[in-house]
Amino acid sequence: MVNKRSPVGRYTSLHSHRLVSFEDLSELVLGAQTEVMQIGRGRIEGHFIHASIGGLPISAGSFSLGIRSRGVHSRDRITIGMLTSSTERVVRSPSYEMFPGDVLVTPPRGEHDGRYFGGASLFLISLSPTEIESIFGTGSKLAEPSAWRRNLYKGNLDTVQRVIPRLQTLVATLGKGDLVLTEAAAEFWKRAVVEAMTADLLRGMPSELDGPLPSAWRLVRRTEEYLDAHERGPVHISELCNQLHVSRRSLHRAFHEAIGVGPVAFLRYRRLCAIHTALRFHHADDTKISDLAIQHGFLNMGRFAEYYHKLFGEYPSQTRRLEMSDDSIQ
Repeated sequence: MVNKRSPVGRYTSLHSHRLVSFEDLSELVLGAQTEVMQIGRGRIEGHFIHASIGGLPISAGSFSLGIRSRGVHSRDRITIGMLTSSTERVVRSPSYEMFPGDVLVTPPRGEHDGRYFGGASLFLISLSPTEIESIFGTGSKLAEPSAWRRNLYKGNLDTVQRVIPRLQTLVATLGKGDLVLTEAAAEFWKRAVVEAMTADLLRGMPSELDGPLPSAWRLVRRTEEYLDAHERGPVHISELCNQLHVSRRSLHRAFHEAIGVGPVAFLRYRRLCAIHTALRFHHADDTKISDLAIQHGFLNMGRFAEYYHKLFGEYPSQTRRLEMSDDSIQ
């Protein structure tokens, strides 16, 4: 991940980051505990920023390939995230189809869980209870705790044509590094951003469940929870079916319904991502790539290299050389 800091004054700050690999997306939201897995094939590209205006944390970013993402954004803040663009479907648990302009509210300790079938861009803010009271006062319905339960709110044409470009322009302006906001200006733009991100909440249009069946999502989550608890090595699909007491056909149907790939392909992507992470972060310095592949369930090295290259747009040896090159620069 390549970082750049733009000093923009006492009341604002901005740090920009260029994506090097899918692992970097776990840092899209500062302080979040997020697992990201690459599913789209190729070398992922993109960027994200961490900014602050008048104390309001802002994260925004884009990525070029399909991923699976899940985790917890914050333990003590409400996170409001807007999908600002997408090249293909975006599906959120429990059963939402998400489109540009839609807003997802995640309460403190609430889990986010989604599948991006292609590239996408996001804009997120987070609010503390004190900030909510300060911004919305006691007369607004958004001052009520019930307004901040996890839900998806549909955007509209105004969100896509006016709000999203305005948010993007504000971030781009801050990124130039030559604009120093006064305290009053920072407070104004903080409130403007919050208003833009919560307009759909005030209109009160939570989305209907229009995505994959909730039962499919539950089965995918049970599978991932089992895999998380058994990280000793590769897990075969027959073991999953046995431990989860589900037929292979039912598992296949659930995975295709929820995230668009079958369980065998999902397991393969997960193992490839584990190898990529090991090569990139030095867990495998003294291990031959062939040995690492076998430890993760790949026996045929030619096929393994082909799978790896199709998913990441580079070969395992290139991932290792790239990391060694980055270390030498540091």
